[in-house]
This record gives sequence, C-alpha cells and structure tokens, in this order.
Amino acid sequence: MLNLSGWRNFLYVLPAVLVYAVFLLFPLLASLGISFTEWDGTSLPVFSGVSNYLRMFSDPVFWIALGNNAILMLFYTLLPIGVGLLLCSFLYDTRNNSERSVLRILFFLPYIMPMAVLGVVWRWLYNPAFGPIDQILRAIGLPQLALSWLGDFTWALPAVGLVATWYFFGFCLVLFMAGLQRMDPSLLEAADLDGSSRRQKFMRITLPGLRPELRIALLLTVIASLKAFDLVYVDDAGRPGHLHHGDQHLYV
Repeated sequence: MLNLSGWRNFLYVLPAVLVYAVFLLFPLLASLGISFTEWDGTSLPVFSGVSNYLRMFSDPVFWIALGNNAILMLFYTLLPIGVGLLLCSFLYDTRNNSERSVLRILFFLPYIMPMAVLGVVWRWLYNPAFGPIDQILRAIGLPQLALSWLGDFTWALPAVGLVATWYFFGFCLVLFMAGLQRMDPSLLEAADLDGSSRRQKFMRITLPGLRPELRIALLLTVIASLKAFDLVYVDDAGRPGHLHHGDQHLYV
C-alpha cells in the first residue's frame, strides 16, 4: 500500500501520465491494431493478419525509402555531431567568451526556424536557373559544377541532407558548449602543464566528458531523421521518387 507521501507523488505525475497515455500510447496501440486489418477509414475494419506487412516488405519502393532513410540519418546525425564537436573544441581553444557567445547565437539561429521554411529557402538557393549557389559557381568559372541539385537523382538526397546538417549542427554545438562549461577546467589546465597536444586533450578529456551530451544529441537527431517529412516533402515537390523517404512512404 502507498503511504500518504506516495499517493501525493503519484498525483503529481498523474496529469503527465494521462497526457502521455491519451496522446501517445493509445494512438500507438491503435495504429498497431489497425495495421493488422483492412480499413478504408469509414467502414468497419476487417482483420487481415500480416498481409499488410507482407505487402510492405515485398514492395521495392519500401526498401528504397528505407535506404534513403539510412543516408539521411548520416546527414542528420553523424555530420552535425561531428561538426558540432570540432567547432566546439575550436571555439573554446581560440576564442574568448564574448566571441563564443556571438558565434553560438549565429550558429544556433537556423535551429529556431521551422524546417518547412528552411526547405523553401534552400529550394530557392538550389534553383539551377536563378539560385545563388549555381550563379556563384558560374561566376567563379566552375559552370560544370552548377547542377540541378534537387532535380538530379544523384545529388538530390545529399543536397537535402546538407540542409539538415546545417540545421542541426548549431543545436549540437550549443549542447556541447554547455557540456564543456560544466567540466572541471583544472583537467585541461593539468593537461596543458603536462604538455598535451590539442588532439590529446580533445580525445582524452573533452570527448569522454561530453558523453551525456553526445547521447542526447544522438537520440534527438536520430528521431529527427526518422521524422524528416517536412524538409523532404518541400524540397521534393514535383519530383516524386528523387527523395522517397520512410515518412513519405507512409504518407502516400
């Protein structure tokens, strides 16, 4: 039996548990149940067993979407974390507090913008006719590199992935800089006295000290890569198949 304190604690978390159950747990279980039926959304669902899953796994488009998901995960996860780590270490080694604050704000700005808005902006930047990227490449004498970035099956996915990298690396940078601020500065000072190089300090002090932040960044960016619908949908408008993605496959 719960004592009075236990019941009080339970009542504190009850609203959050109810919200979680109603808006997340129940829809998840309902979707799982519906996946074993044939249902058009209006009539009564008819149980169909695992036929929906067999049809999904036998669909070649599903495997294409899954592969694109894996590629996008690289741009959503590994590249932002890597760039954020290196830039964080560089800023702490070469910049003072005021410069770090300004740069941190500038790098974080893309993250506060809606992803769909960024998709529209970058679709304009990538435009082969009047987009600034191709215009600059032609102006500096590299017309062979001026491509239809979003209209090419080879470059469409990396082009969109780089937008995601640009979007998330500022978030990772701010997260890692916050992690460095909680670390004991005497560790780096002792490493300097021992004559450790910048690489040694990064690998043996900075990186191990940022493990909690790395786990958070990895978790959030992986989740974002699996939900990358808005950016892909906006940039793939009118070009079905170029960026076919897991969320788009569900949407279609």
